[in-house]
Amino acid sequence: MNQIFILSLCILSVAALGAQTAASSSAKAEDEAARDGTVTRYQGWEVRYGIAGGSAMDLTRLIGKAESFAVDLFRLKDDSSGENRILGVGEAHGLFPVSLEAAVATVLDYPNLKAISPRVREAKVLESSALRYYVYEDIGINFMGISIGYRLDSETLREALPDGAVGLRGHLVKSYDGKLYAADSSWYFKEMKLSGVNYTYIRTWSTSGMRNPGVGVAGMMKLFTAGELRDQVNAVFKVAAKR
Repeated sequence: MNQIFILSLCILSVAALGAQTAASSSAKAEDEAARDGTVTRYQGWEVRYGIAGGSAMDLTRLIGKAESFAVDLFRLKDDSSGENRILGVGEAHGLFPVSLEAAVATVLDYPNLKAISPRVREAKVLESSALRYYVYEDIGINFMGISIGYRLDSETLREALPDGAVGLRGHLVKSYDGKLYAADSSWYFKEMKLSGVNYTYIRTWSTSGMRNPGVGVAGMMKLFTAGELRDQVNAVFKVAAKR
């Protein structure tokens, strides 16, 4: 998982309230996503691969812009620890006149991630290969006197998918401050042609499981959810277009 994934995790967490268990909330989210043909599991990790909306999606309305969708939040009580927990999820996608490889490279460009994720305080690659990245991340946000920060290690894997698509799937390895109990994320990129013009479809998905969120955290996050997700995808396009 890279820092842009974690940014989603930090911003995503409150758009609606529920009272389901972690297992049932995750299962519900996967079931709903799978209805349009989305791949929700890949080699044991939860992901969102494919075009959201499937064949029914009017891709022309996404040309040159991103939109957020499937933003939700579940509240739960962990029986074993007694912790109050929230599980936030959300997605965004768009269709842009940019090369697939430029978009992928932008998401994986850790030294320059502030260009697409202004909440990043630090991102340090600890290990890397052509298909795997192990990264230390420090993400923070301050708003009206409320501060939220996360320090963690994350792992991201790149893979070739059917029809020339590319997937990035990430997960939380270590939460230094213990604030995150779980985090899964993915990016999906696919080249396509509409009316003779080449585009790349970009889709991002993030989930954030947080322990004992502080007073005011939920309300602050709610202010940023949808906008931050859209901004992520739009920023990837803008930076990739300059490569």
